[in-house]
Amino acid sequence: MRTNILVFGGLFLLFLVFFAAIVLISPTPVLADVNDTVTIDVNVTETASIIVVPDTLNWTSVGTGQEGGVKNLTIKNAGSLNVSQIYAYIDTLTTEGARPYETGDPLAFSAGGVIVLKNETDTAYLFAGRIEWNWTQDIPNHDWSAVTTPVAWGYFRNTSDDYVWVLGNGTENCTSADAQFALETDIDIGTTATRTPTLGSITRDAGDGNWSYFSVDQAPLNGACVAVSGDCTKIYIYKYDMRGTGLYAFNNCANAVYLQEADLTPGYTIILQTDAWVPNGYPAGMLNQTILTVYASSA
Repeated sequence: MRTNILVFGGLFLLFLVFFAAIVLISPTPVLADVNDTVTIDVNVTETASIIVVPDTLNWTSVGTGQEGGVKNLTIKNAGSLNVSQIYAYIDTLTTEGARPYETGDPLAFSAGGVIVLKNETDTAYLFAGRIEWNWTQDIPNHDWSAVTTPVAWGYFRNTSDDYVWVLGNGTENCTSADAQFALETDIDIGTTATRTPTLGSITRDAGDGNWSYFSVDQAPLNGACVAVSGDCTKIYIYKYDMRGTGLYAFNNCANAVYLQEADLTPGYTIILQTDAWVPNGYPAGMLNQTILTVYASSA
């Protein structure tokens, strides 16, 4: 029995020696990182798109002759194409379709008529699209000598200040080439000196079957445009309304400009500042809701 144990132990020892020899002479495996690549192509479709945020502006409890407070609008190029020739217009002409002065109804007045705005390079606010209607009553102590045969007159109301204007040409067709628009530069205090509108730096740039277009380069509408309706019943005051088709050719005014004419690249933005300037003499309550439309060209 002892001999068997010795033989078995010797065999086991021999096996261990043999196994150790194999382990020692076997090569150690080499570990290495591996990689491969995938080629990715993405093609973006040509899309023209702009987004204006926020999509609602609301001013509450604004006193007459007061400003509502500045609110920002951001215009973002949300498409994949450059856009340019960006302008804005407000639908005052459709939401204030009749002379509202004697109604006492706030809904007869468009909210668009009190909205002012400016772009990032402007130093002063200008009306987005304000209507002033003919007064129909006499304005005492007036002097209409600047125009030929006055046909309509009224007030431009800039929050707490009023300025007198007059239309002339001898007929009730204010689209004629001799149509005249004169504006007082002094705040109205009831005297003849403050009720003497002048032609001053006012130029009739063009006209069509619906409007005459005047550029005004004197206070209180310095840099603005005034479109006079063909029936001489109202004036439309604007700056950034560059519509040029259909019933409107407001781009015919020399002072009409784009909010931004150069390219706005994809993803980039411009910021507008807006405010609500409520003139004296507006009835209390909600004014007729209006829409501001921002237009951009991708051509």
